[in-house]
Amino acid sequence: MRTCPECQTSYEDEVLHCPEDGFNLTGVEPVDEMIGRTVGSYKVTKPLGKGGMGAVYAGFHPVIGSRVAIKFLHPQYSTDAKIVERFFNEARAVNIIGHDNVLKILDLNVTDDNRHYFVMEYLQGHALQHIVQPDRPVDLDTTGPILLQTCNALQAAHGKGIIHRDLKPDNLYLITLNGRANFVKVVDFGIAKLTDADGASTGKTQTGMVMGTPAYMSPEQGSGETSKIDARSDIYSLGVMMYQMATGKLPFPGSNFGEVLMGHLQKAPEPPRDVVPEIQEDYEAVILKCLEKKQDDRYSSMAELHDAIFDVMQAHGISSELPFCDETTEMPPLAIGGTPSNPGKHNSHPSRPRSTTPPRSPSGPPRQPGANTAAARTGKPPPRPAGQKTGAGKTKPPEEKKSNLGMILGIAAAVVVIGGGGVGYAMHASSMKATEEARVAAEKKHKEKLASEAAAADATAAADDAAKNERVFLSVVSDPSGATVDATWAGGGKRHGTAPFTMDVPKNTKVHFEYLKDNYAPFSTEVIADQPQAVNAVLKANAVAQQGEGDKPELKKKPGKKTTDEPVGNDGLMDLSGDLNK
Repeated sequence: MRTCPECQTSYEDEVLHCPEDGFNLTGVEPVDEMIGRTVGSYKVTKPLGKGGMGAVYAGFHPVIGSRVAIKFLHPQYSTDAKIVERFFNEARAVNIIGHDNVLKILDLNVTDDNRHYFVMEYLQGHALQHIVQPDRPVDLDTTGPILLQTCNALQAAHGKGIIHRDLKPDNLYLITLNGRANFVKVVDFGIAKLTDADGASTGKTQTGMVMGTPAYMSPEQGSGETSKIDARSDIYSLGVMMYQMATGKLPFPGSNFGEVLMGHLQKAPEPPRDVVPEIQEDYEAVILKCLEKKQDDRYSSMAELHDAIFDVMQAHGISSELPFCDETTEMPPLAIGGTPSNPGKHNSHPSRPRSTTPPRSPSGPPRQPGANTAAARTGKPPPRPAGQKTGAGKTKPPEEKKSNLGMILGIAAAVVVIGGGGVGYAMHASSMKATEEARVAAEKKHKEKLASEAAAADATAAADDAAKNERVFLSVVSDPSGATVDATWAGGGKRHGTAPFTMDVPKNTKVHFEYLKDNYAPFSTEVIADQPQAVNAVLKANAVAQQGEGDKPELKKKPGKKTTDEPVGNDGLMDLSGDLNK
């Protein structure tokens, strides 16, 4: 919440300008109502990270002092059953896996004011993204033990029918455990796909919906073929991470969603050794097998990938043991699923060196050597200067001092007269200055208000323009590929291409697609472009070859019988595609 300093009205964080007076709220520090609140058995202490769907806070148990992380769903989604289901899906998925390399979730519940949350273990460490820097390859000595642990965690997940679907460096945390660094914790199963014992999905993900992070998603994810997503999809995503760590580059970079997506769907990655020749040749082969476009050409399981990586490490004398880590290299605390928190500073201060400055002398004039020694010897006070008191009487001062005293008094009187006038003038000038400053301040405030109102109007207009001009990328795919596609939408928009290809259209536009391919039945569909997504057409083969107008269908001659008039296809079966497509 942000409170407007002008009218003292509080608004949600998303409100950037006060509707009452137009005050710009972007510079106002928001008040977080969750801080200090008790949720379940834990007290919320500070924010750790914030995303589009929820926010993560640090918490502690007031009695036993244990630290946790608490993830809250944003309140605006609390009434959306699908989003709430997906939010709690993460807790269920993690609970089912129960692996040491997977972040533990301790509790989940809903507060009295309908805030959905779950409690997680608090991690001390950093995301893998911390060591994945552009153009800075990381050798297999460092990444090998990390990858082996990741494979073990995901094999456990896949064994329980759970596909992560959003593997990326931000979702692998490296912590210190038992004096060893780089212990892996896989996090964020928020969009995980849960399947039953037969491999059928238990979720309600819509066909064509693209879920995941574009740079790391598999071809089947990018094309929206949700029914095809399985363990090999996670293997592909891990392969992208392996390529990135080994070369310092992504295999399919791009400036937008469509460009990246087409790389996953169509392009072969540049061989890692062409980028970094020092990469082991057998390790390059492992990476490229993970990045095969067809699922059947990849490793069949995370266990198989684990063994392949382990064999490469063994062949090159690379240890699978985690490196030792002492207190001086212990990792700072980070947020879970959000921006890392600042590492805590040491509370103690180094002792300050003692001052070398000698002690100051006592106040007053320094004592002269031999002073008052005559008085001490004779018991008589020293003679006093002329004009000082001598007992009850006084000596008359010299005449020149009387004259000087009169002159001083005269000068003092003149100064008082002049000073009195100066004080009056100064008071008048001060009053004039205060009035001028008040006028300038009022004028400045008025100009700021006008500027704020103008900025608010500009921001609103810009937001309206952005909403009107916002475009959404669509990935157009056909199975089999090579179909010609005509896409049309309101306002005369149209696009012609050969699948697969990408296109962008105005957001929230209804787009009509017509697919055509020789020897296949035509296919048409419509989508609402409210988010990036794949438009995938599974074409059905015609049983009858295409013929010109007036031609008779091919007749099949049955042995020992007269020729029939039944039209048949090349495989001898009757053409039922027309009925099936009705």
